[in-house]
Amino acid sequence: MQSSDTEGDNGNKETDTDSDLTLSIEQAPADITHLRYAEFDFSAPDAAGFECSLNGDTYESCSPPMFIESVDLGNNDLSIRAVGTEGETGETALIRWTVDDVMVTGHEDLIPTNISPSAVTEGSWRGIFRINCDFAHSSYNDPIVFPGEEGAAHLHRFYGNTEVDENTTMASLYTQGESSCQGNQLNLSSYWNPALLAPVYDQITGERQLDAIGNPAWQVVPAVVGNDDEAHEVFYYSAGVDDLASIQPLPPGLRMIAGESTTQPGAEQDTSVVRWHCQTWESDDALNPQFSATIPECEEPDRVRLDVFFPSCWDGENLDSTDHRSHMAYPVNEGGPEGTQCPSSHPVPVIRVSYHYAFGVVPQFTHPDIKTSAGWRLASDMYEVTDEQAGGLSLHADWFNAWHPTVLETILENCIQGALDCHDGNLANGYRLSGTQEGTQVEPDIVNRGLGM
Repeated sequence: MQSSDTEGDNGNKETDTDSDLTLSIEQAPADITHLRYAEFDFSAPDAAGFECSLNGDTYESCSPPMFIESVDLGNNDLSIRAVGTEGETGETALIRWTVDDVMVTGHEDLIPTNISPSAVTEGSWRGIFRINCDFAHSSYNDPIVFPGEEGAAHLHRFYGNTEVDENTTMASLYTQGESSCQGNQLNLSSYWNPALLAPVYDQITGERQLDAIGNPAWQVVPAVVGNDDEAHEVFYYSAGVDDLASIQPLPPGLRMIAGESTTQPGAEQDTSVVRWHCQTWESDDALNPQFSATIPECEEPDRVRLDVFFPSCWDGENLDSTDHRSHMAYPVNEGGPEGTQCPSSHPVPVIRVSYHYAFGVVPQFTHPDIKTSAGWRLASDMYEVTDEQAGGLSLHADWFNAWHPTVLETILENCIQGALDCHDGNLANGYRLSGTQEGTQVEPDIVNRGLGM
């Protein structure tokens, strides 16, 4: 464990009392580490509180266990002192450690490659980095919208960190679990969205099947993800504004939601934010912008595709907000030389996150006569899906950032600001991220059409 030094008189208010304010350091960073966060645990027998100073900053009240979400590369130090009941302070413990550059020292999740990404094509992405993720697990939890409330959400499918549940926090993302995404320990972020559901039919008679309590049965349609050689890249990191040099990395612990889970018929969402299309449409924003606000009827053996684009303008202060949206905004295009840029209310352009899934239209998930995706719905759709009203209006997704900051900075500088098209976790510096791995694959029963209890 990291050792600590004890400082002498440094202007602290020290009085002659019987209080024992001797600090014990139970947890601290290693002397040399690549981790850009820091965990501490400490105690003193008679302490009424503690004060801490990071890298010479002003002392502030602190309490153990302590998690610092972001520390700089290079040398760091934390000063800790115990405070007694009368405001007296004990001797200061000084903890020193060094954060090295993982892109220089290396990591088991950085794999050498001789493949160099190509420049983005004209009229396409400004600069982009793409990764695959395997399915991690499914649950009725949502640590952003319903923190601490088990089973309070509709059915979600999670990707990324394998131990996400209703109690997930920024600290737990960084310190617990592995990742089903490329990069593993370097990409412990969590990605989730409502499950896509298909009716269950008898594939011989076409009869609608019932569940254990006599209601129409539903089944999850899995996305075509997980195989590095076959999968469509399902998570993109790209530029949402024209001035690439102005874009900043996504801050550690940022939480956000794209799309609206409460969307009803007659109030369709903007397809620039969330959208559906058949793969055979060959939809393209520039040349063929054919997109749907609802799940289209794609015929076997086509694929249903979805896209979710997260806002990429940050207020520069808050990692979350009451509605989990107000701290973020979408770029605006007001013309002129700057083109697409962030609004003054949210002036900090950050890397844009987007999800892109493909779902196979295969016999298991279709009516044996119709052979299309008709009748598919999202677990979050709070309306009846009929022949006249397609499902999918409530398309939305959540994202919780736990990327290793140095790796995210590399992605920004090399791929996005470098205007490259980086596939398969290629970092454009002679390394790529390690491959995907399976999560727990836990799939709970579908309750109330996926809406839960």
